[in-house]
Parts: sequence; C-alpha cells; structure tokens
Amino acid sequence: MKMRTRMLMAAHLCLCAAPLLAADPAAKPAAAGTRIGIYDSRAIAVAYVDSAIFKASEGVQLDAMQVEYDKAKAAGDQHRVAELKAQGQARQTLLHTQGFSTASVRNILDQIKDKLPAIQAQAGVTALVSKWDQAALATYPDAERVDVTMALVDAFNPTPRQRQSAIAIQKSTPISLKQAGSIRD
Repeated sequence: MKMRTRMLMAAHLCLCAAPLLAADPAAKPAAAGTRIGIYDSRAIAVAYVDSAIFKASEGVQLDAMQVEYDKAKAAGDQHRVAELKAQGQARQTLLHTQGFSTASVRNILDQIKDKLPAIQAQAGVTALVSKWDQAALATYPDAERVDVTMALVDAFNPTPRQRQSAIAIQKSTPISLKQAGSIRD
C-alpha cells in the first residue's frame, strides 16, 4: 500500500475510532463580562482529517511526498527513503496528538482563519482558546466561557460521519501527549 494512502487511512481511521487564537500568556487578565470561546481541539482534528480542506492542503503535500518517496525508492536512495518515512511519521504523530490528546490545533485552525471572525462574532466572544490550554485560560479568570467547538467543526463542512465522530470524541477523556505520540499504524 502506498505511503500516502496508509497515512491518510490511518489518520482517518484512528481519529474517527475513538490554539489558533490562544491567548498570549503575557496578556492582562480579562475584564469582568468578557466572553471567550472555548473548544475541544480533538473535535477540530477529527473534523479536519479527510475534509476537503485537508485534502487541498495536506493531500497535496502528501502527494508530493509520495512522488518523492517512489523516486527515492526506485533509485535505491535509502537515506532519502528513510527521511521521507520519518517526515510521514512526524505528520502522523502530530495528527494523533491532536486527535487523541490535547496538542494545539493552531495549524488546523489556520486553514479556516477567514471564517473565525464570523464564528467569534456569532458567539459574542473576544478570543478562541482550547479548553485544554490552562495557561491561556488562566489569562481569562473571570471570563464567561462559551463552547464554540461545533461551530468550528462545522466550518470544515464535515460529512455526517465526521461530525458524529467530532461529537463522540468530546465524550471521552484525552490520552496523554506521550501516549498519543507513541501510537503507530
């Protein structure tokens, strides 16, 4: 099975089976009456994997890596083959830590940055913060917390199955970053 196909299938299956605008830690505490949008980063990762947005960004990069991998393998360039495998594994590890644990999804939310102001305005929040980012949340000790997870999920136009998986993942406890980083295909 091709490396790209394995990576996509593993990411999708693993994520479905089971901070972009994070506050500046040096920021002043929020005034009373402030509302912040919080989200479960795992649900965002689940919605992103295998979405059209994923395929248009990650998919293109993975296709290019696959072409390079095939060329290196055909040429017998074991060093480059190993390098590309390591890159692929690093991407997979990132997706695992985002989908099963509490790793930042800043890179994922960057894919919908043009939609974020409208999501914030609709929710009436001044910032978006992962519910797992204790340092960022501490900068808003008196802020009302509004869950915007599903609004962010829906910004990825998920399939019904992806949306259901995003809902389901929120009902489970995240695993440690170390555990998520050690998941292998």
